[in-house]
Amino acid sequence: MQFPDPAATRPLKILLVSPQGKMDDDSNQKPLFHMALGVLTSLTPPQHHIELVDEHFHDKIDYDGDYDMVGITSRTIEATRAYEIADEFRKHGKTVVLGGLHISFNPDEAAVHADCIVVGEADNLWTTLLDDVANKRLKSRYDSKDFPPVKAITPLDYARIAKASKRTKVDGTKSIPIYVTRGCPFNCSFCVTPNFTGKQYRVQNPEALKHQVEEAKKYFFKANGKNSKPWFMLTDENLGINKNKLWESLDLLKECDITFSVFLSINFLEDPTTVKKLVDAGCNFVLAGLESIKQSTLEAYNKGHVNSAEKYSKIIDDCRKAGLNIQGNFLFNPAIDTFEDIDELVQFVKKNHIFMPIFQIITPYPGTQMYHEYKDSGLITIEDWEKYNALHLVIKSDRYEPLLFQYKVLKSYVNVYTWKEILLRTLYNPRKLINLVTSIAFKTHLSAQLKAFERDHKMNPGMLAGVKPALNG
Repeated sequence: MQFPDPAATRPLKILLVSPQGKMDDDSNQKPLFHMALGVLTSLTPPQHHIELVDEHFHDKIDYDGDYDMVGITSRTIEATRAYEIADEFRKHGKTVVLGGLHISFNPDEAAVHADCIVVGEADNLWTTLLDDVANKRLKSRYDSKDFPPVKAITPLDYARIAKASKRTKVDGTKSIPIYVTRGCPFNCSFCVTPNFTGKQYRVQNPEALKHQVEEAKKYFFKANGKNSKPWFMLTDENLGINKNKLWESLDLLKECDITFSVFLSINFLEDPTTVKKLVDAGCNFVLAGLESIKQSTLEAYNKGHVNSAEKYSKIIDDCRKAGLNIQGNFLFNPAIDTFEDIDELVQFVKKNHIFMPIFQIITPYPGTQMYHEYKDSGLITIEDWEKYNALHLVIKSDRYEPLLFQYKVLKSYVNVYTWKEILLRTLYNPRKLINLVTSIAFKTHLSAQLKAFERDHKMNPGMLAGVKPALNG
């Protein structure tokens, strides 16, 4: 394959857009920019002018702007909005390119809304695409499989991202995205990563990572107090594929003198040395997929042989004493979980003062093995992508009326963010400011969502009283 000289491409005016789904989260945990757009900005040769628009921060879109190309990335929850934006730009005569996770697994659906579709990681095809735009020979589809595999991590150009975006400097209560690794060698049925990137696991060059951290501090961080540090959100799909690799990454992060949050398997946190390394490196919280406290449910998720509610409680308590917050992610499935199970989980979350708990309804996202299994079995009942926010029931439910199950989960979710629980959580857990700020943001968003749900579906708490699963479920 012949590749163009990136420096020789005619200068272009490029707009990159991160859309916000109508039911998307507006929480305090959003990073300062979309990682995919940060990567594209960093890959773009310097002669091109780039502008970033992020609807998660309510940036306005100028459909009459002087752009040679508009690139839009999309997760499933954002797909409908991405298509709306794309359609409007095309009405204004702009060249539109769609890419991202959802587009990569639904290219034919997306193709009617764009001049060009990008499938898979764009790192090694981006400069070719730009050259084709400049020379008016843009193809209808660019697939990463037709280009060399992405074997290295693209270093983020924070100076250029800052110049292109509308974000200003932030203190340590707002997160700056970064990655240490990319990809994951495992093949979990609910995860889209292996089907998007393959099983390639790539690690940042240590010196390159340190340079990026310093650049991010320079362009995005504003100290608030003498001892404050920037908060980086690690967007790694799996920072810890094994203990030794995890320790190497943590030792590197310690040298960077930052605070950070990261997703990790709960089982890594059984090891006191790993927990100490996390704390010493500056980790303010770990997001762990706990899924459930019910043993039979854990067995159904192939986690019962290693996890239990008692083990979770001990790990959370040990980490808290060591100075580390554990953010628990819990999953509800109407085929497995009863309303009583949900009530027990709420009490578990309250008793253990779990930091910023997340409740989700099982959702088979396009691109996952789970999606194909549910689709082939006829179990998917809704493909309105706006509702793929993990708080809508989009699969068949024989045991509970779908709206009632959604209502129960949402009502329970709000229940763990009462003022009493927020204050107790802040009192018991380390890093009290981030506990308080993020919990208030969650409470505000969830309370508004519950109020809208009750209004739109004419529901009230009395409708949940005495509900039992159908006997034939």
